[in-house]
Amino acid sequence: MLSFLAILLCYLVGSFPTGVVISKRKYGLDVREVGSGNIGATNITRVFGWYAGFLTFLIDFLKGAVPLWLMQLFFSEAPWVVTAGGICLVVGHCYSLFLGFKGGKGVATSLGCLMVTLPVCALIYGLVYLVLLKLSRISAVGSLGGVVAAIIYLILRWPGIAPGSLVLMLCIIVLIRHQENIQRLIETLKSRRS
Repeated sequence: MLSFLAILLCYLVGSFPTGVVISKRKYGLDVREVGSGNIGATNITRVFGWYAGFLTFLIDFLKGAVPLWLMQLFFSEAPWVVTAGGICLVVGHCYSLFLGFKGGKGVATSLGCLMVTLPVCALIYGLVYLVLLKLSRISAVGSLGGVVAAIIYLILRWPGIAPGSLVLMLCIIVLIRHQENIQRLIETLKSRRS
């Protein structure tokens, strides 16, 4: 029962719509109605500036890192409970209870979970993201590159079934949430070739 409540709480914490709260409270606008309509740090930065974007990223990152660290602390003998908690943190962010089961792309919250589970993998993900963002100026390219780097890391340094499953599931969620971006990138590449 305690495990179930902890996992449910992870979903609720993950559901906290950081970008929407910041945009409404600080700027009097709903970020879902401006820019790309996404609630994540990239759109917040694009519309409201770097400070708001950094704050959104930081809170979304901590939204993954702090609860998962607590889960590891209290459920150290139940790694699958920790895995389920981490997945629910990111699912909550992507399909928020407070936004009609809509939400962000899950990158910052996933990165927070990765930092607690596999810090080296998280650092590689973040570095690849920053390099690709710098080269392409497209956040989705950095995010997808980070996912690929995380999967390669898992192949080379499998950390065990529970943490490995968590990282793999987070990568899958991020890929699912970037489906439209992937399609647009494919169409862009096709148009450049033709």
